[in-house]
Amino acid sequence: MNTALSVGGLGIGLAVLVWYLLRWWHAQKAVKTGKDWRSLSPLASGIVLGILAASCAGGLLGTIAGWVRSISNMAGDKVINGATGTSTQTLATAGVPNLTAGGALIVLAAFASLFALWKKIKDTSRKPLAFGGVAGVTVGMSPGIAGSVALALIPLVNEAGNSLLGIL
Repeated sequence: MNTALSVGGLGIGLAVLVWYLLRWWHAQKAVKTGKDWRSLSPLASGIVLGILAASCAGGLLGTIAGWVRSISNMAGDKVINGATGTSTQTLATAGVPNLTAGGALIVLAAFASLFALWKKIKDTSRKPLAFGGVAGVTVGMSPGIAGSVALALIPLVNEAGNSLLGIL
């Protein structure tokens, strides 16, 4: 489902990222030997899954990603309008390539794995994973640097899926 991204929706995605990264940074201040980068893996996984869901042209994953983007747009637009009195505008989204059949197979396997393992995921990792998905659906489809991640990720997933189809 192709829902355009607004400045407010982008703001919601950025707010999620800033929230979790600042909390992680604050928790790492007491660490003397080095930062625990692995603790960011649930957030990063959520972002990747959000980008993959947003790259789906339709179906259940694409529809849910469209709903998340629409809700983020509405909430963010209200916050920006209420806080600053400024109306927002629609942004151009990154020209993400379509998923191939092999890429769709990889995306489906990733989400099936997530649903199968959801109960096994620690409670402290579930929130960053879910909110990372929101950030991936919004920020990952923005033009610029964040959209470049999607432009690199989707062909990689397509190629891995096509290779898997060639093996099977």
